[in-house]
Amino acid sequence: MKAIFSQIGFLIVYVIICLVSLLPLPLLYGLSLVLIVLPMRIAGYRRSVVITNLARSFPERSYDGIQQNVRDFYRYLGRLFAETVWLFTASQKSVMKRFSIENPDLLEGLHQKGKSVVVMLPHMGNWEFLRACSCPLQGDICGYGQQQLHMVYQKVNSPLFDKLIYTLRNRYKTGWKILESKSAARFMARHRDVPGIYAMVSDQCPGPSGKSIPVFFLGQPTLMIEGPEALARKFGFAVVYGVMIQVHRGRYVLRFSPITENAALSGEGEVTREFARLLEQDIRQTPHLWLWSHKRWKRTPQDKARYLHKDNNLQI
Repeated sequence: MKAIFSQIGFLIVYVIICLVSLLPLPLLYGLSLVLIVLPMRIAGYRRSVVITNLARSFPERSYDGIQQNVRDFYRYLGRLFAETVWLFTASQKSVMKRFSIENPDLLEGLHQKGKSVVVMLPHMGNWEFLRACSCPLQGDICGYGQQQLHMVYQKVNSPLFDKLIYTLRNRYKTGWKILESKSAARFMARHRDVPGIYAMVSDQCPGPSGKSIPVFFLGQPTLMIEGPEALARKFGFAVVYGVMIQVHRGRYVLRFSPITENAALSGEGEVTREFARLLEQDIRQTPHLWLWSHKRWKRTPQDKARYLHKDNNLQI
């Protein structure tokens, strides 16, 4: 009975979202400002988390500067919500007009070498626009066929929200394969000889029992999840940093930066520390595009004797 009510609840919410998503995107921006941004600011949604994260990351900024960053972040969070709702029913052509890849030649070169690639992504820009890569009209992505594209994701605590996001990301059955993080290693082992792209959001705080790698990130000792690097090193995959850059409101460019052609040849932690360095550069350029409401530093390196320099080298 519980499962039936859960399914009914999902269908009701899904239908409402789809109906709202039929509105033009500019109108959704306006609605998100009134219905999402203003209520969040009035209610103080995670305001202390956002301010604390920003203040610790930018200690050189004034109080007014931090407050401006907070306002910019909430404003963009509303746009992010509007765009994600719009994506539920947006046409392929509409999505593809708003998304492009800046330097596809980087991955094309790896494909020519027969390499599989782990693309480490941050919660920056609207990562849901990556769904454009799975549009049937898109064709090959950087030389890789759509059946060679894989999105690795971790289930969220809310079953309803998890099912909504999975439905959004899996809208086109001909596109990429959605892999739950717990099954990713087995899948990659079975297909290690078939070149493919494995996209992984990699900047979240590790769980209490998850393995992690210490880095120096935004001026703070920080734990990063180990999974993307560990899998790439295990199978000898290439690793690339990918970030969604907002070029105009509602328009994004995916930009790649190389990390390594063979992670198996990298030392422990090198891949993750380079990811952290590249991400910090992008955050400092456009701070409001990163997800500051996430409790990113609720877990930090426990061994205080092992501190990290700003160049991400460990000091004993």
